[in-house]
Amino acid sequence: MRLRKKHIASLLLLAGIMGACTFPFTTATYKWNIKWNKQKLEEKQKFLSQQLQPVAEKPPNILVIVVDDLGKFEVSAYGSETMKTPHIDQLAKEGVLFSDCYVSSPVCAPSRAGIMSGRYPTRYGFETQPMEFYPNNLALYAMGKYLVNTGDFVMDSKPKFPPEWQIQKQGLPPTELTMAEVMKMRDYNTACIGKWHLGYAKELIPNNRGFDYQYGFYGAFTLYSEKHNSPNMVNYIQNSFASKHQWKVGRKETSAIRRNNKKIKEDRYLTYAIAEEGIEYMARHKGDKDPFFLYLAFNAPHVPFQAPRVYYEMHRDEPEENKRVYHAMINALDDAVGNIMEKMKALELEDNTLVYFISDNGGASYTGATDNGPYKGGKLTMFEGGVNVPFIMKWKGHIPEGMVYKNPVSSMDIFMTSSTIAECPLPEDRKFDGVNLIPFLTGEKQGMPHDVFYWKADHIQAMRTKDWKFLMSTRDHWIELYNIKEDKYEQYDLYEQKSDTLKQLLREYDEWKNQLHPPLWPRLMDHKFVINGKVYLFPA
Repeated sequence: MRLRKKHIASLLLLAGIMGACTFPFTTATYKWNIKWNKQKLEEKQKFLSQQLQPVAEKPPNILVIVVDDLGKFEVSAYGSETMKTPHIDQLAKEGVLFSDCYVSSPVCAPSRAGIMSGRYPTRYGFETQPMEFYPNNLALYAMGKYLVNTGDFVMDSKPKFPPEWQIQKQGLPPTELTMAEVMKMRDYNTACIGKWHLGYAKELIPNNRGFDYQYGFYGAFTLYSEKHNSPNMVNYIQNSFASKHQWKVGRKETSAIRRNNKKIKEDRYLTYAIAEEGIEYMARHKGDKDPFFLYLAFNAPHVPFQAPRVYYEMHRDEPEENKRVYHAMINALDDAVGNIMEKMKALELEDNTLVYFISDNGGASYTGATDNGPYKGGKLTMFEGGVNVPFIMKWKGHIPEGMVYKNPVSSMDIFMTSSTIAECPLPEDRKFDGVNLIPFLTGEKQGMPHDVFYWKADHIQAMRTKDWKFLMSTRDHWIELYNIKEDKYEQYDLYEQKSDTLKQLLREYDEWKNQLHPPLWPRLMDHKFVINGKVYLFPA
C-alpha cells in the first residue's frame, strides 16, 4: 500500500515526538553527578591505617539490634495495650529504657546512615531514600504520573533525575567512616547481618565498609519467605502500588539474600534466619582474644507482611487481617530478640557485651496496620510518630538496670558511645553529632545530652529544642509550631501566637542548614497524608 505524503509527514512527526519523549533528561545528568571527594578518601584511608597503642583491658563486645518500622506503642514496655513483647520488655528491665529517643530521619535508609556514621546524614547529602529506578525520560515519567495508579504516592511535578550509572552510586558515601571501620581500628571482629540499605555498588556494600562478614540483603525490602503457599505461612498482600511492587520483585536484585556478597538460597523465615545467624556468629567468636561488633539489622516488621501461622493464630481476636498478620510479625520478632539474649547468657557473653535495641523510624501508619498510638503521624513524617522511637541499652554491671531515662537522646549516640568505650580515635576533619551516653546514665554527667535536634528531607524541615518544635514545607508553604515539652502529641499549633519564638528557631535552623552538603540525589515522589483533616506531602 502506497503512503500518501500527509501520512508520511504524520509518521515522521510522531517519530519525532516519541524520540523527544524517550530522550533522557540530560540537564539532570550534570545536576545529579555524584562525586566522591578523592582527597577525603585518601585522608580517611590514612586515618584508618594508623597504629593504635593497645588498651589495658579487652573492650566490650558490641551488639546493635536495629528493627524496621517498629513504633514505640507496639512495645508493651512503652505502654502498648494491644501488643505484648515480653522479651523486649525484659531487655528494658535489665538495662535502660529511653522514653524520648530521636532518629536522624523518619525513613529507613538515611536513619540507618545516621546510626552507622554518628552524623546527621544530611551533612553528607544523604537526605532521602536511595532509588533503584527513575523514569529518566518523558515517556516513562508521563506513564508513572498519569497512567499508573500510585495511590497516595505522588510523583514530583518538576523531575530532575540522574542517569543509570549515577543511580548505582547512591548510598552511604565511602568518604564517611562507618562504625565498623572505626571498630576495626581496635581489632574488632565485625559482622553485618540483615538489612543493609546503604548502597549496593561495589564500594558501598558491607564487606567493603569495614565488615568482615555479611549475611542478608542490600535493599529496602525482601520477602520473609518464598514459600508463599505453605500452610505454615500467612501472607497479607495490600492493595497498594508499593505492595504490588514488593511482591513482584520478591528476592531479586537488591532483595536477594547474600552471604559475603554471594547470592544464596534461604528457606528459613527471615526473622528466624537473621536471629540464628547472629547467634551463630556470637558463638563462633566467643573465645576470641578480640571483641566483636555485630550489627544485627532486622527487616521486621517492614512490609511485605508475612508471618508464621503459629504467631498468626495467637491473634484470633483481631478482626482486621492486615493488623493480625502485622502483630504476628512483631511477636516473631520479639521471640527472636529473646532467643538472642538467652543465647548470649548461655555463652557467658552477657557481662562484657553492650547491647542496643532501636527502631530506625516510627511505625508505617500508611499501611493501616499501626497508628503510632497517641503520637501524630508516622514513618516518612517528621511528627513525633515518625522520628520518636523505642530505644533500649543494656550493659550488665556498667549501667543501671530497670532505669527509665527521660532526657532526649539520639540514635547517633550509638556510634559515639561505642567508639568512646572501645577507645577508638575519631578524625577532627568532621563533626560528629552523637554523644557518649554512659556518663549520663551513671550520673557522672548531669543535664541533657542534646540541646537541639534537626531534620531535613528536600522541602520538609524540622527542629526540636528542649521546649519547642517546628515543622515546615518550603515548597508547600506551611509551617507549624508546638510547645513539645507540654504538647508531646502535637495537638496545638502555636504558629500565630508565638511568632517571635519561631523567628529565633528559624535563625538557628538556618545556621545549621548552612553546614550541610547538597543532596546527592533527588527524591522521586512524596507520600500524601491526611492528618486531622489537613493534607501533607512528605518525601517518600
